[in-house]
Amino acid sequence: MDDGLQLCAAAFFRSRGKTVVTENEFLMGVSMNMRWMPYSDAEKLLAMILKSGLAEKDGEYIRPKFDLGSIDIPVGYRPPASLLSTPVSEPKVAPTPTPASADPFQTLLAEVAKLGVDRKELLSRCRIVQKKMDIDIEAAALLVLREMNIDVSKYIDEMYRVVSER
Repeated sequence: MDDGLQLCAAAFFRSRGKTVVTENEFLMGVSMNMRWMPYSDAEKLLAMILKSGLAEKDGEYIRPKFDLGSIDIPVGYRPPASLLSTPVSEPKVAPTPTPASADPFQTLLAEVAKLGVDRKELLSRCRIVQKKMDIDIEAAALLVLREMNIDVSKYIDEMYRVVSER
């Protein structure tokens, strides 16, 4: 996956403040609003983003398939002219995680759900804390769970390892 392409996609979606846009909103946003490139090049950019697996198209809607908050976008970002000439490879299919390689954050969510905590509510609160404090989602989850009087001590080391490896 091309990091420049991912940076460009993240910059667009974050500038919009949305995680879902229409195809037309993407094309007009990139070409007219942000003035990054002509409309025909915006079409190529969208095709590259979709082909690389960074986003998915569902009918008329485009959604990113990666965590937008995990990308650091430089102030005043503009995609380089060479971005459209970069070859794009098909996304690699990720293996189905085994319990040993499962995402610790997902494991945490599953274990907390067993305690009767609503998963959607927890994720919503985590995202709010994540954005407010500009921290990783794992750290936000630990803070939210601690606020809910749930013992998080057994998760701290694993979450620290995950966050520090990034």
